[in-house]
Amino acid sequence: MITKIEENDGIMTVYLEGRMDTSTSSETEMEIKPVYETACKEIIIDCSRLEYIASSGLRIFLSLLLDTQPQGKHISVRGMSQALRDVFDMTGFTDLFDFI
Repeated sequence: MITKIEENDGIMTVYLEGRMDTSTSSETEMEIKPVYETACKEIIIDCSRLEYIASSGLRIFLSLLLDTQPQGKHISVRGMSQALRDVFDMTGFTDLFDFI
């Protein structure tokens, strides 16, 4: 799993690449810590290179949402494949996030 974070013009973009599963979740959680601490109010999670997500990966998405919303931050998800979108649909996560 590769995680890259960029910040431009007040927007933070998190690029996820590979498989977000149980074996990579704890490392991914550590790598996205800057998202919790950023002053940026707009956060985009780019999933165009995310191949797979397990329940541990969904937990990361949910934690990120629950921790940043009270700070007035907005999270959008982009580039999600249909297979990943189906997982989000089945779990009800589609209703929690904005997709761009």
